[in-house]
Amino acid sequence: MIRKIGFFILGVILVLGLAACNNGSEVNNSSELEGSIETEDIEKALEKTIVNLSNYNEIEKVEISEGDLFVGDTVDFDGLEITLNEVRIEQGGEYDTKINDQFVVANLTITNTTDEDKEISSKLSIELKDEDGYLYSPTYLSEGIRGNLQGSLIPGETLRGEVPFDVPNSEKYELQFSHFSKLGKAIWTIPSSELNLKTLD
Repeated sequence: MIRKIGFFILGVILVLGLAACNNGSEVNNSSELEGSIETEDIEKALEKTIVNLSNYNEIEKVEISEGDLFVGDTVDFDGLEITLNEVRIEQGGEYDTKINDQFVVANLTITNTTDEDKEISSKLSIELKDEDGYLYSPTYLSEGIRGNLQGSLIPGETLRGEVPFDVPNSEKYELQFSHFSKLGKAIWTIPSSELNLKTLD
């Protein structure tokens, strides 16, 4: 990506150079002055674009408190207080077909403790990892889940929902929460013995 941006910037600079040469050889003094002003404006815009691209590549690292997380634990992730309430096995509905061995459902609560709106997307932020290191994205269940973990949270708002996964049997799993614009992950360790732990009200 950075190499492509570099080639793009180099190409723009070459075009600007050719344009400046043409302006100097083809027009009278007033036209030359106008051409130089336009070129200067383009160069300023290019400099601003380069700065913006540089800032885009500076991804903020999220500081997460050290220590293992398990079912029932809460973590602060960039102003979002996230609690893993429960992890259990569900059968799904009549038309929910397993690709792997079982449906594992995670129940979470997220509170926005910042002073700005936060977008929550389980599809983009949450994955389940098995003991062999394979990551699984959320799936869809027609039955057996209570609410979706999806939407916009205003400051102080709390959202509770469930995220289903279609996964193979494993001695343990890791539930991972991340964000595409941040470095760092919140990771809960889930032994298979806790898959049926009930903590729902």
